[in-house]
Amino acid sequence: MQRSGEFELIARCFTPIARDSAASLGLSDDAAIFSQSPGKSSVVTCDALVADVHFRAVDTPETIARKVLRVNLSDIAAMGAQPTGVVLACGYNRDLPEDWIVAFARAFGDDCAHWGVELYGGDTVSTNGPSFFSLTAIGEVVAKHALRRDAAKPGDVVAVTGTLGDAALGLAILQNRLALAQQHLSAFLTDRYLLPQPRLQTGMQASALGRRIAAMDISDGLAGDIRKIAEASNVGVILDQAAIPLSAAARAAVNQDETCWQQIMTGGDDYELLLCGPVDDIARLGNDVTVIGTVTDTPGEILMTSLDGKMAELAKGGFDHFSTS
Repeated sequence: MQRSGEFELIARCFTPIARDSAASLGLSDDAAIFSQSPGKSSVVTCDALVADVHFRAVDTPETIARKVLRVNLSDIAAMGAQPTGVVLACGYNRDLPEDWIVAFARAFGDDCAHWGVELYGGDTVSTNGPSFFSLTAIGEVVAKHALRRDAAKPGDVVAVTGTLGDAALGLAILQNRLALAQQHLSAFLTDRYLLPQPRLQTGMQASALGRRIAAMDISDGLAGDIRKIAEASNVGVILDQAAIPLSAAARAAVNQDETCWQQIMTGGDDYELLLCGPVDDIARLGNDVTVIGTVTDTPGEILMTSLDGKMAELAKGGFDHFSTS
């Protein structure tokens, strides 16, 4: 089936998503127009996702669409902001059927509605190479309340939301590098890889405290991302491996093969929040937040107490978008 032209596709698939946004001008002009509220700061982030680098080309258009949106909302969450709208650029491989694009757009629109964000505009092109998507997300936060990576201080605790390692283990299952006997555990892990859950409520709750809390989302693995906060804040960190929260499925994986810990520590796509702040302030964020370490006054030193009680320097790790290994 011959694919429709660019403007017909936009009008049919994406204009309906933007119909409730005055800023979008019905996707009929060259840019969106909007104003921010007095006393608020704007937060803007942009991530590009490329087939077989950030998502599997064989994944369904529905899961890819939701992932494109959610990984960017995770960055908004890490700043403690409320997302307001997005701008989406799509580069579709020429061999994709139009039905694929229609399914992508429908799922993208449904997820925009689910997370309460508007589509302000974007661009759509064809490519002979792999499909790619670039999404710019815009949010707002009370002025001077945005969470930043450089706010950690010695004596703070290190904490994370949710459970870690699920997405990396889910990808291992999809790539036939890991097999669990219980199907529901495998399904849980693969779902965590395919459908990230941006922790918007926790991020907004942290910024609403009006306190000094450092934050970022864990997109490239705990081992790599904790170093980013430490470097930005000029501090050190001691992590406690036994305190790292694991889901029942991840626990089953490490019980079956303890080398799965490597994936838990270094694998990407968790999209949980990594937080550093005074213990009392972190405690106010609720039961979904788990303390896993402390901040020290030794810049750049990242240590971890292992399950056997021994302390050693944490090996560098984390997902590298330019790595060929």
